[in-house]
Amino acid sequence: MNPIFRFVCLAVMSLGLPCLAGCDQESTARDPSSEVEQVQIKIENVPAEVACLHITASGASREMVRVLDVVEGQNVVESMSGLPIGKVVFSASAYSRTCDSVTKSTVPSWVSDHVTVNVSLSQSKSVSLTLYRNGRAKVTVGFDPETPDAGPGDAI
Repeated sequence: MNPIFRFVCLAVMSLGLPCLAGCDQESTARDPSSEVEQVQIKIENVPAEVACLHITASGASREMVRVLDVVEGQNVVESMSGLPIGKVVFSASAYSRTCDSVTKSTVPSWVSDHVTVNVSLSQSKSVSLTLYRNGRAKVTVGFDPETPDAGPGDAI
């Protein structure tokens, strides 16, 4: 299997409007007093070792998390609503366990980079997240107390 796993495409759209190919066209009429946006989640061909997906959307005012149990080979289309308006940071993580057995200390098998999108009421956006296998390492850092400080004042 390819070490880079592309399987989440989020299309940010206004409430009540279908996600169309491209998702970059100007939206039609909507209530400007509403501050809720919606994301269409599309997952293609879930790999064998993934049973749970967490998608997070963090804005200045609140954070939304969508948790999905998924099955190998499944194609999923779901929605995530209640998104904050303004700069929203999207990220995803995938787990080999079912979602009800994932805890805060569970290490994800796959993780994405953070993607920032400006969510507004006037324009639809697309967000693509690529998940990468999550490697682990134990890192040890030591300090040598015998080494003199080499700060700017000590330079000759």
